Amino acid sequence: MIQAEKLAQFYFTQYRDCVKNIKKKNNDGKKTYEQRITSMLGEMTASRAKKLSPAHLEEYHRQIRNLVYYAFKMDNQFAIMKIRDLMMPQLVRLDLGELKETEQEMVTAKFLEFLRTQMPFAICQKTLRSLCRNYAEDGIKTQIIDMVPTRPEMEFPEALQMQRRFILHIGPTNCGKTYQALERLKTAQNGVYLGPLRLLALEVYEKMKDCSIPCTMLTGEERIYEDGSLVTASTVEMLDIDQEYDIAVIDEAQMIADSDRGHSWTRAILGVRAKEVHVCMSPAAQKVVTHLIDLCNDTYEIRRYERKTPLLCEEEAFRFPEDVKEGDALIVFTKRAVLDIAGRLERRGTKASVIYGSLPPEIRRRQMHLFAQKQTRVVVSTDAIGMGLNLPVRRIVFIQTEKFDGKNTRPLLVSEIRQIAGRAGRFGIYDTGYVGAMGEEGIAYIRKRFWEPEPEVEHVSLGFPQVLLDMDEPLNAVLQIWKSVETAPPFEKISIDEVMFLYERAYRDRKEIDGFEDKRILYRMLTCSIDIKNRDLVELWLYYCKTYTADVSLHFPALMMCTDSGLSRYETFYKMLDLYYQFSTRLGKNMDLNRLEREREKTETTIMLLLSKNKKDYIRKCQYCGSQLPLGAAYRVCDKCYAEMHKKKKADADGK
Repeated sequence: MIQAEKLAQFYFTQYRDCVKNIKKKNNDGKKTYEQRITSMLGEMTASRAKKLSPAHLEEYHRQIRNLVYYAFKMDNQFAIMKIRDLMMPQLVRLDLGELKETEQEMVTAKFLEFLRTQMPFAICQKTLRSLCRNYAEDGIKTQIIDMVPTRPEMEFPEALQMQRRFILHIGPTNCGKTYQALERLKTAQNGVYLGPLRLLALEVYEKMKDCSIPCTMLTGEERIYEDGSLVTASTVEMLDIDQEYDIAVIDEAQMIADSDRGHSWTRAILGVRAKEVHVCMSPAAQKVVTHLIDLCNDTYEIRRYERKTPLLCEEEAFRFPEDVKEGDALIVFTKRAVLDIAGRLERRGTKASVIYGSLPPEIRRRQMHLFAQKQTRVVVSTDAIGMGLNLPVRRIVFIQTEKFDGKNTRPLLVSEIRQIAGRAGRFGIYDTGYVGAMGEEGIAYIRKRFWEPEPEVEHVSLGFPQVLLDMDEPLNAVLQIWKSVETAPPFEKISIDEVMFLYERAYRDRKEIDGFEDKRILYRMLTCSIDIKNRDLVELWLYYCKTYTADVSLHFPALMMCTDSGLSRYETFYKMLDLYYQFSTRLGKNMDLNRLEREREKTETTIMLLLSKNKKDYIRKCQYCGSQLPLGAAYRVCDKCYAEMHKKKKADADGK
């Protein structure tokens, strides 16, 4: 941001030059302009105690223009000095006070040059904030349009020069499409698997090792290198765009539309440098994926698959817990509900595995193993089960048919129902898979959607072009204006809400962060994958931002840094360990990998112990009397206590 003194000097120059071109037809105010200068200075100084409205501040700008006009017309040097040395600094103070801290960053020398050349004398009539918006919409947007290729595939010239051949494996869940792609990957001399989850990358890594194929695993949480590797199994975000492969497998490509992660699949399809690319996906994604391939002038063939086992929707509504059977997967959409149901089952003597998003990947794997080995009879899971996890599930039961998507609680989409329900009836274990739902309304909703065709994926996500990091403008301004630039269908930009949240948090302490002005370093920090709703994680991230230059390595996390209790405490600590690894990798810091492995293993053991012994503690109870609440209760108060509270409230009101 430019210094306030230089900004005041710019204001004065603009006003001075502006009035040279004014020819007033009357002399209204001529006799009182000196008095008005004095009174307005008093008003502006007094405004420190109250915030002016934008309209009031804009009126100041226009009135000052008239005062400057008469001061120069009358060649009143004393008035001119008062305007220059007293009034202009006050106007700058008021203008800057209207801006958010992050908006103030936009006020740079380049911004002033834009005003001088593109909007001369506009500051004499408009507030600084309105001009910042003009600059964002016109100046920065024009630069972005000039810098970003009009066609997204042009960002990957090396891939465009190749003659790539795509094999599209298209089919529903449990049809063997990924199996066929992996069979081909086994023949690679330098191949790569790109999947949505660390667990799937690990599964491919283990399959390759079982076939005596040297393999490296690469995810955001860990790297397992092997000399002479023929295959790299990784999460899709970790694709090395500069590496050449002979065979690549891109799994679960229907996720290309996801507003948070979909850009990684777009990047992989447009930019992977492989002669032979296998893409596994549901039929809904065929249209957009083939569109991307056509943009690159590559060739493709389609291989279609059918489910290996039939999938049937049950007629009768599921009753909990009476209808629970071995091999069931009970689906809910919050961690609290998962643990609540698992606790109720174990109270009745039915052992259950649990799977939910915040559970460390290794714990999910162990929970899956317990279910696969029939050490647990049932699995209770969120929609994390739908992401290609191979489990011996006979029946999927939707305990809930609504989910919170980050903005609203809404009914499940057809694509979500299909993805989750498709996990039932694993081939080779069951002849048929079944889908059910709890309650009459639930089963009616699932049955109706079960037979509807899955709607086509209509858009693909685009990530932030890192070429824009070379712009002179502040990173937050570039990100926000980039988001506003329109793209041609089927492209839609990713959500930058989390990045902007972290930017706002870091901006408050920017003076303590080395490299805050370096947009490439800052962008690496801001794009760390963390749960921004977890205060402890955000605080550790911010601490790393402030201290990463203090030593060759980052401060190792400690359990005492977690303010949660019980299971959540250890889940948060595990995420801190992941953040330690991720931030160190991104900023090139040394790591204590042996200690990291020990702490992970110790934390995993603790979490498994808590899950095996204490699930009953997670059954939802009335916060007043402690009685068990009905399954799915909307509130933490039982009917009896609620009635008593209502009765007492009414009596108190009558007594008054």
